[in-house]
Amino acid sequence: MTINFATHKLVALGGGTGLPLVLLAARALGILPSAVVTMADDGGSTGRLRREFAMLPPGDVRNCLTALASPERAKLAHLIDYRFDEGEGIAGHSLGNLMLAAATDDLGSFEQAVKLFEDMLQAQGRVLPSTFEDLILHGFNRDGEEIYGQASLTCSPTAIAAVEISPKDVAANVEAVDVLFKADSIIIAPGSLFTSIIPNLLISDIIDAIRQSKARVIYCCNIANMKGETANYTACDYIVTLEHYGLKDRIDAILLPYSIYDEQSVQRLEAKGIQVVTTALASAHSPQHHDEHKLASVLPALIGLPAEADR
Repeated sequence: MTINFATHKLVALGGGTGLPLVLLAARALGILPSAVVTMADDGGSTGRLRREFAMLPPGDVRNCLTALASPERAKLAHLIDYRFDEGEGIAGHSLGNLMLAAATDDLGSFEQAVKLFEDMLQAQGRVLPSTFEDLILHGFNRDGEEIYGQASLTCSPTAIAAVEISPKDVAANVEAVDVLFKADSIIIAPGSLFTSIIPNLLISDIIDAIRQSKARVIYCCNIANMKGETANYTACDYIVTLEHYGLKDRIDAILLPYSIYDEQSVQRLEAKGIQVVTTALASAHSPQHHDEHKLASVLPALIGLPAEADR
């Protein structure tokens, strides 16, 4: 059966730098993806704006918005991504984060600010925060130490054992729940496992939508483990952790870079019924990150779409 790229409902879930790369790869195939974005970030420019203006974190949302900008709005997207290197009070901020803060204040809600940016950038897809409620991420490392805040967890020198959100009963963004439930494929983007991906899964309506959806669920594994957060993780460790946070018997495939390949993990994953696709995914310019073009070349086989020659 031939499936049309333009009508395929692909949802990518995560945060950080990995999520926009999946969006760019999907766009290269002619798909109009939706991004479900973590609201746990509290570091850097984003953290400063959260503390000073009591707003939701703009950084990951901004990165997804510029990734989905139409070619006609590429210059605007480039300007939105501009980051100030100096200047009292402004050094470290990106222009887009400041603009989202201004739009949130002007329009009265972060939700309306994001929709304004989608319109301005003629976004070829949707950007959907996982929640519009304020939350704090905290967890424990393997030494039993409790750590508060996404940025602090990311910097932990000891591997993370578990994370939670406070409050635990935050309401999900209803649009995010809807696109997940109706998706044809859901890609869990590469990124910080405990601080970019799992915070989304801790929102009950988000994980329920994924579990109830008929979508094919694919995990795009990291190029490299994070020092501290996922030190010494194997591919199987990533899957077991995701299963612990609600995805047991729900992951259909894993995209595994050569850099983290090990035969024992592959055998264990295949024994679970998970398809393992191993290929070169690292960027030549940034070896710790995925290459969007390599992602685009392998996505059709993973999500059940026809190859280029069959379109």
